[in-house]
Amino acid sequence: MQNGFVESFNERLRDECLNETLFTSMAHARFVLAAWRHDYYTVRPHSKMGGKTPAVIAGERHPIKQPS
Repeated sequence: MQNGFVESFNERLRDECLNETLFTSMAHARFVLAAWRHDYYTVRPHSKMGGKTPAVIAGERHPIKQPS
């Protein structure tokens, strides 16, 4: 095991997307992978992050300043 986080991500990508989808073209593969990536990072809560999404965690670490 080199990096537990990367290996966990790769396993989820394989199990939830790559093994279940028969890609018909590169455009189709890009579309399906982009949709899965969006779901993984912005919709799905992660237990290791206290039930928050990575997008929420990233927003907490780097808050966007609103113009005044």
